[in-house]
Amino acid sequence: MKKHGRVCGSRCLGPMTFHPEVKGQLVSICQGAHLAMRDISCFKHGLVFLSRPVKIKERISICIESTVPSWDGALRVGFTNHCPNANLIPPMAIPDLRETPGYCAVPVPEETCQTGAHVEFWMNHAGYVMIQGADGKTFYMKVKGQVKLKEPLYVFLDMYGSTSAVRLLGSRKGTRTSCPDSPKDLEQFSSSETKVKEQGQMKSFFNFNKNVHSDNRRSSREASTWETSLSPSSPGTPVPFMQTPDQTQNRRPSTSKDLNRNHQPSMEEMDVTSLLREFQQQYLSLSLVHVVICRKTLLKSAIDTLSNSNFTWTKTPLIEFVGESALDHGGPRREFFRLLMIEVQSSLGVFEGKPGNLFFTYDQSALQQHKYEKAGKLVAWSLVHGGPGLKALDPCLYQLMCGQEIQLTDFDWRLIPDGDVQEKVKKILSCRKTAHIHELQRELGDWICECGFPGIYGPNLSVQDIPNIYSFVVRHYIYLRVSNMINQFIKGLNSYGRLWDKVKENWIEFLPVFINMKEPMSRHAFMAHFQINWSRDGTKKREEEEQTVYYWEQVLKMIEDKKTELHFEDLLVFITATDEVPALGFSPKPSINFYQPEGRGCRLPYASTCMMGLFLPRGVKCQAELNTILLRAVRDSAGFGKT
Repeated sequence: MKKHGRVCGSRCLGPMTFHPEVKGQLVSICQGAHLAMRDISCFKHGLVFLSRPVKIKERISICIESTVPSWDGALRVGFTNHCPNANLIPPMAIPDLRETPGYCAVPVPEETCQTGAHVEFWMNHAGYVMIQGADGKTFYMKVKGQVKLKEPLYVFLDMYGSTSAVRLLGSRKGTRTSCPDSPKDLEQFSSSETKVKEQGQMKSFFNFNKNVHSDNRRSSREASTWETSLSPSSPGTPVPFMQTPDQTQNRRPSTSKDLNRNHQPSMEEMDVTSLLREFQQQYLSLSLVHVVICRKTLLKSAIDTLSNSNFTWTKTPLIEFVGESALDHGGPRREFFRLLMIEVQSSLGVFEGKPGNLFFTYDQSALQQHKYEKAGKLVAWSLVHGGPGLKALDPCLYQLMCGQEIQLTDFDWRLIPDGDVQEKVKKILSCRKTAHIHELQRELGDWICECGFPGIYGPNLSVQDIPNIYSFVVRHYIYLRVSNMINQFIKGLNSYGRLWDKVKENWIEFLPVFINMKEPMSRHAFMAHFQINWSRDGTKKREEEEQTVYYWEQVLKMIEDKKTELHFEDLLVFITATDEVPALGFSPKPSINFYQPEGRGCRLPYASTCMMGLFLPRGVKCQAELNTILLRAVRDSAGFGKT
C-alpha cells in the first residue's frame, strides 16, 4: 500500500466514488460511497453524481446490483459541464436534464441492465456517448450541442425504473485506472474489464421518445428497438448525427453482413491521434523533402509539388515560402497546411455550400482534370504530416461516404447549394393532402423519377410517403449524383497508404477531422496546451512573471467572454502558425516565456512559431495593457521573415 493509500499506484486517475451529498430524494449511498440505492417505492428521484470530473475516453465501470423486474425503463447515464449541486437535483435525468443546456443524458439499453450485469460507459473525442455491456456490444450516440468536451466533464447516473441499486467499480483510461478503496474492488473492476472485452459487436444507439408518467408504474414503454431516433420537432431535443430508417416500416432480421459492417473494435480503444500516429509509424520515413511555396499561388505550388515525379509523400516536407527567410523547424509547415486546407475548400472548385456543410460539385470538367483526386491527396498529405484535416464536410454526406445507412428525412433543405433544388424539395415537403400529391406528380414527377424514385406515379401514393420521397431526393442530390466525384476524392486519399480505408473503419473517431464539430475553444482548453517556463522561485523575476501570468489569464477570460477583439484562434496562429490544435496534437508543447521590458519605449510580445513559444513582458501592470499590446502584436505579424 502506497503512502496515499491507493492500490493502483502513482499513475492512478484519482478516487472514483459517488458524491455523498449530491443525490436524489430517494437515494442512499453507502459502502465507502461505492454503492447507491434507490427506494423502490417510486421509480424516480434516483439521480447520483460522481465525486470528480472525468476525462474524455475515461471508461466508468459499474455493476447493476439489483432491479425491480415489474417496472419498465432502466438506468440512464449522462455528462455535464456543471459542477454537481445538491440544490439542483430534478426527479429524472430524462427529460429534466436532457433538455437543459450543458447536460446530456441517454437511456442505457434495458437488455444490458439486468441484475448483476457489468456496464462501462464513456464519452469519446468525437462527442459520442459510448455504452458497452458485458457481452461486448457497444452502443453509441451523438448528443448534439449539449456539453463542451473541452470543459470539465462531470458524470451522473439516474437509477430509473427497474434499476434500484448500482455499484461503482472504478474507471480506466488506457493503462491508467482510478484508485479503488480495497483490493476486492480492484478485483471486481478487473473482472468487469475481462467480460466487456469478450466480444466486440457494434450496434447503433439512439434516444427514446420522451414519455410522461403520472404514477409510480410507467404508463407506456419506451421504444421497442434501439434504432429509433428522436423527432427533430421536439424543442431542446439533442438530435444524433446518425439516424436509421423507421424499423417499424422496414423491419428485417440482422444478417452476418450487417454485423460485420458494424464491427469496429478499434473505435473502442483508439482516438484519432492514436490512429494517425500508428499510420505515421507504419508509412513515414525519416527522410526530408524540400518544398518551395509561393504564397500568392499556394494551391498551384502544392499541386505542382505532388505532380513532380520525384515527390514522395512519406518524406517530411520542409517548407520554404518564397521571399521569406525562415527555416522550417515546424512553424512554416504548420502554416502551409493550414492555408492549404483553406485553399482546397474555396479555390479548387471541387466543393460548394455553406462553411461547415460543404458538398461535392458536379463538374465533369474538374473530374476529367482529376481535381477531386488532387483534393484527396492534398488532404491526406496534410493529415499524415501533422496538419489539419478538411473539417468542412456536411455530416450527412460524410456518413454516407463512410458507408453508414442514415435516414435523411430530417435533412435541412436550406443547406442545399442549388436554389432551384431548394424550391423543389420545399415543394415536396409542403404536401399535406392528396390534392398536393397529384400536383407534385404533375409538376415534379419526372424530376423525382430521375432522382431514383419511380414510384412517384404509383396509384397508392399517399402523404405518408412524402418523408421517404424527400429522403430519396436528398440522397440523390448530395451523394449519388456526385458519386464519381466522391470516388475520385477517396482514390486520392487512398493514394497515401490507403488512408481513407482507415478513416472509414474508424469513422466516428475521424469525425472531428472531416466535419466541423462547432466546438468553441475555451480558456481552460487553450491553457491546457501550454507550459510556463518560470524563473527560479523566490526571485524578483519570478514575482514579476507571476504578475504577468495573472493578467494573461484575465485577458484569456476577456476573450472567452467576447470582451476583446482578440480570439483564441488569433493567438494560436501567432504562436504556432495554426488556428487549431492538430489531430496529432502539438509536439513539443507550446510554451509561455518572458522577457525584461525596456526602460524606454514599448517592446511588443513576440512569438517563435517553430519552437511554439510566446514571449510576454515581465511585470505587466494591468489586463488592459496586456490586451492592447497583444492585439497590436497579433495584427502586426505578417508571416515568416516579414515585419
